[in-house]
Amino acid sequence: MALLCAAIVVLIMLIPASRSTLVAEHAYPLRATGFELGYGDGYRVLTVRRPYPNAAAPRQYLFVERGRPIPERYRDLPSIRIPVERVITAASPLLAHFELLDAPDRVVGHDRTDRIYSQTFRKRSAEGVLREVGEPPQMDVERLIALEPDVVLINSLGPHSETEHKLRDVGLPVVIVGDWLENDPVGRAEWLLVAACLLQREHKAQRYLSELRSRYDALRSKAAEHMRRDQAPTVLVNAPYQGAWSVPRGGSYMARLLSDAGTRYPWMEHEGRGAIHLELESVIARAADADIWLNPGDGTSLADILRIDPRLHVFEPLRSGRVYSFTARTRPGGANDYFERGALEPDRILADLISIAHPHALPGHQLRYFRRLR
Repeated sequence: MALLCAAIVVLIMLIPASRSTLVAEHAYPLRATGFELGYGDGYRVLTVRRPYPNAAAPRQYLFVERGRPIPERYRDLPSIRIPVERVITAASPLLAHFELLDAPDRVVGHDRTDRIYSQTFRKRSAEGVLREVGEPPQMDVERLIALEPDVVLINSLGPHSETEHKLRDVGLPVVIVGDWLENDPVGRAEWLLVAACLLQREHKAQRYLSELRSRYDALRSKAAEHMRRDQAPTVLVNAPYQGAWSVPRGGSYMARLLSDAGTRYPWMEHEGRGAIHLELESVIARAADADIWLNPGDGTSLADILRIDPRLHVFEPLRSGRVYSFTARTRPGGANDYFERGALEPDRILADLISIAHPHALPGHQLRYFRRLR
């Protein structure tokens, strides 16, 4: 019997490992569904399941430790040597990833430096060590080449992304990051693991994410208790723009936050991600008596909301004054930390929403990302 067991072990060791059986030396993402990480001897394989909306196929990338050979079975994958020393980012949440991992100095280029909220990166931009490279698809290719990046991190809107192909054509290593397509708030933060792999700082990212999950789940449980005890408030979001009122679908990131905060969202039954586009009359019919109104356009006051359309006066939150915007942390030029650091702090966003929806649930809580309009 012992000889049989030993023979089986030898046979198993001789079977070539497949991509699905990579040794998991580090935790895979637990809640993100848009990517996965596989670990081998001296390398990592990143599979981006949703590189862009409605993607028909995933994208894979090979991260190889410096000085190590490229595994034969992954020679066809785009490869990047790690740890990276020079990174270009084309999405503001990615800046927060590198700052949290104590590596802001690795970022040498960003799409729009005037839209950066982080004081660390603003200082680096003022010193000239962080260069502006332009927004996709009009990125300054010559400047990108001159910066000699180890990797360019971008978002993509479709399979024929002009930016991706343009950068690949000149030999620049590109990785598509699909964090913005995650509907789970903690899952979106878990894309921190991609930057951590590039830097070989996975353990730091894992510690942060483990604590984040615990904080987020504790807040969600507290909101559920208050929802059972009190009547859950109904929440209206956004405002009309150019004749249409876009509201998130029930499977979206925002709808998930509202559910976790213990509120009722009038369009929760609309499945899927993205938004639905409604006429003002339709929104009035369903949500005129809402308790709370979030993110009503670019206005900074209640009077600004009425300037959008005088008919908006029928919404109850305007009369009760329960209107809030995610513009508490902004800078001139369009920088908004809700979209930058907020992507890594869904627990603090959730705490804001719980405090707004259930004022007695979190005594002493000070709003961080939201502010009440007057």
